[in-house]
Amino acid sequence: MHKATTLKTQRRSLSLPLRWRPGFEFFAFATVLLTYGLIVLGGAVRATDSGTACPDWPLCHGQAIPRLEGHVLVEYSHRLVASIVGVLIFALAVWAWRRNRDDRLVGRAALFAVTLLVAQVLVGAATVNTETEASVVALHLSIALTLFATLIVLAVASSGPRILAAGSLPVLPVVVAIGTFALIIVGAYVSQEGAGLVYPDWPLFDGKLISSGGRLADLHYAHRLLAAGLGVLMVVLAVRTWRRGAPPVVSIAVGVALLLYCAQVLVGAANIWFELATSLRIFHLALASALWGVLVFAAAWSLLRPGPSRELP
Repeated sequence: MHKATTLKTQRRSLSLPLRWRPGFEFFAFATVLLTYGLIVLGGAVRATDSGTACPDWPLCHGQAIPRLEGHVLVEYSHRLVASIVGVLIFALAVWAWRRNRDDRLVGRAALFAVTLLVAQVLVGAATVNTETEASVVALHLSIALTLFATLIVLAVASSGPRILAAGSLPVLPVVVAIGTFALIIVGAYVSQEGAGLVYPDWPLFDGKLISSGGRLADLHYAHRLLAAGLGVLMVVLAVRTWRRGAPPVVSIAVGVALLLYCAQVLVGAANIWFELATSLRIFHLALASALWGVLVFAAAWSLLRPGPSRELP
C-alpha cells in the first residue's frame, strides 16, 4: 500500500501540464520531417557519388552559386536544404525553450539539438575536406541520426500534457534502438568502403553461411548479421508490446517499425540482386532512417506520454 502511494505521488510530481498550441506542434513535426528528408538527400549524395562535386566549403568551386548541373546540382541541393533545415532546427529549439522555460527536459533537448547542429555543420565541412573518407561520412550520418532523434523527443516532450513514466528505462526498446542505429552506421561504412557487392548472392555468402574472410568481406558479413539479430529483436519487441496493452499510438508505431524492417531487408537483398542500383541504395537508407525515427518516436511517446498503460516491454 505504501509502495503504491509512493509510486502514485512520484508520477503525479512528474506531471507536466502543457497547453496545446497547434502552431508549435505543426512547426515541430514539420521540422522533424524535413530533417528526415535531409538525411535521405544526404544518402542520395553518397549514392550518386556527388560528395566531392563541390571540392571546397562553404563555397562550391569558389562560387556562392555554381553552375548547377550533374553531380554539382545534387551536392549543392543538399547544402541548400541543409542551410534551410538548420535555421528551422535553431528556431524550433529557441521556441521550445521559450515556451517551456520550467521544463528541464525540453531545455536540455533544445540545447543538445543546437549543439548537434553545430557539430553537424563542422563535420559536414570535414567530409568535403577529407574527400568523403568513410569514417568521417559515418560520423556525419551518426550525428544526423542523433539530431533526428533529439528533435523527435523535443517535439513529443513539447506537445500537450504528459506524465513522465516512473522508473528506469526499459531494456528491450533501448537495445532495439541501439541495434538499429548500429546497423545504419555499419551499412553506411559498407557502402562508402565499396563492400556492398563483396558477396554477389543473398542470403548466403558465396553459397556459404560464414564469411570467407578479409576486411571488406567481414565488414559486409557483420552488417548482415546485425540485420538478422535486429530482426529477431524487432519481432520480440512487437509481440511484447501488443501483449502488454501498450497505448494505441505505441502499438501502431511498433507495427509500422516491423513493416519498415521487413521492407528494409527486401530492399537490402535487392541491392545485391540489382548490383547496387542508385535508386535502391537511396531507398535503403530512407527506410532505415524511417525505422530509426519510428522506434525513437515509440520510445519517446511511451516514456513521456504513456497514457493508461505505463510499462514498456
